[in-house]
Amino acid sequence: MTGVAIVAERLSPERGGLARATERIATMAAGRGETVHVLRTVADHTPGARRTVDREGFVEHALGRLDRDEERWRAFADHVVDVIELYDLDLVHGIYGTTAGYVAAVAGAFAGVPSVVSLRGNDIDRGLFRASLPQLSLAVERATLVTAVTREMAGQVGRLFHREVTFVPNAVDTEAFVRRTPDNSLRASLGLGEGPIIGFSGELREKKGMRFLLPAFAALRRDRPASLCLIGGLRPDAELAWEAFARAEPEAAAAVHRLRYDQDPERLSQRLALCDVMVFPSLFEGMPNAVLEAMAAECAILATEVGGHPELIEHGVSGALISLRDLDRLPEAMVEMLELSEEERRSWGRAARARVLDGHRPADEDAAWAEVYSKARLTR
Repeated sequence: MTGVAIVAERLSPERGGLARATERIATMAAGRGETVHVLRTVADHTPGARRTVDREGFVEHALGRLDRDEERWRAFADHVVDVIELYDLDLVHGIYGTTAGYVAAVAGAFAGVPSVVSLRGNDIDRGLFRASLPQLSLAVERATLVTAVTREMAGQVGRLFHREVTFVPNAVDTEAFVRRTPDNSLRASLGLGEGPIIGFSGELREKKGMRFLLPAFAALRRDRPASLCLIGGLRPDAELAWEAFARAEPEAAAAVHRLRYDQDPERLSQRLALCDVMVFPSLFEGMPNAVLEAMAAECAILATEVGGHPELIEHGVSGALISLRDLDRLPEAMVEMLELSEEERRSWGRAARARVLDGHRPADEDAAWAEVYSKARLTR
């Protein structure tokens, strides 16, 4: 039996796409018959202390986070090596280049097992321009195999570091995320008005285009009644920006509905069904789960032309794209989406779901990871 140590930056039930992706990858590996151990550092545990928890399909190893970087990374790498040796694992997989990927590459070299480093988005978009660059460089250069979550990222990193980078897609549960009939009682319970509803899914913050979406919604509200539904609310570090917006645009802020973060696919699908248009104005991006979920639910989507968005959305067929240079036109673009006929938006939604079914089902991602793991092990 084969076994893998998955080194994680985040893991469900923590918030965010990275946490969900890590749990999905671990569960898939376990489903293929792998012995799976997931390792991460946590802030809510005694620094340096280890804690082991049996999860469904895998074992989680948590290490209390140390304050100093060099102590933290050394302790984490030592922990990974210990788990590899204790459980006789033959592969280590780091998910997120600048932290988990770095530790996985180091631990793999120390333990003498092949390593896979998976790049997700922020680790490249921000990591290339931070003091963490040496960690990112070591992770990419020393890993046995490197993967990226978009084709664009795979090409960029491959050219930058002069090595092969494999594209492995994100996936969405297309049986859980489906188009649902809008529930008027849910709409009323959420306090949504009679006008059109603009939706955003995820945790709104700077990276996700908060400074463009909120003013664009305020401009839209000056011409027509509308609501903005934030399905997932705001990231805590965005609260100050929200307060500034609410002071400047109190009427628009009153029409913004911040829904709590919820991972349940049925409830998410019900909320997505209420929205006339989903808007994703990210400034940079990987391949966001929230967009895949909205596409699977047959939503009409307006997204920026960044990261994985153009790989998922064909402009005018399965959604609409807007360039970062044109984000000052976001209010007009939202109006154009709302002025499409219901059948045009439905057609875009059907095409969006068909795109997800063609390459972004769990079986597609599972097969891709199985091939990556097999190829990495052949290097031993």
